Amino acid sequence: MNREELDETLPLAERAGVFSLPSGDTALINEAATALGMAVFRVDLAGCGDKGEVLGQIAAALHFPAWFGCNWDALTDCLTDMSWREATGYVLILENLGEFQSRDEDEFDTFIEVLSEASASWSGMGIPFWAFLVLGR
Repeated sequence: MNREELDETLPLAERAGVFSLPSGDTALINEAATALGMAVFRVDLAGCGDKGEVLGQIAAALHFPAWFGCNWDALTDCLTDMSWREATGYVLILENLGEFQSRDEDEFDTFIEVLSEASASWSGMGIPFWAFLVLGR
């Protein structure tokens, strides 16, 4: 996608969701989303091989509140209530997920479900929530 296409597509809540992305495309998405007033969070998950490590990195990068419980339900709660970071939309760029995916495919699938549920929840409110997954370097 080029910049013009991103400018047209990123604000559309009904198009948002969870997508796999080549690493070279992250800078353009970051630039376009920022220009649109969206909150952009880049999370490098290199070396994170289990659920706890992944959730800890995400919590730190997104500045989750102190009550975050480091489990899937708490992740869902935080991703569907970003009251500490209000924006016109949300873009998560989650990089280097390959190790987590290869070590625990069931937990990885649950993670994708949580991201998809968050996107659907925001879409129902007319706010785009995008999660772009970059599996390796």
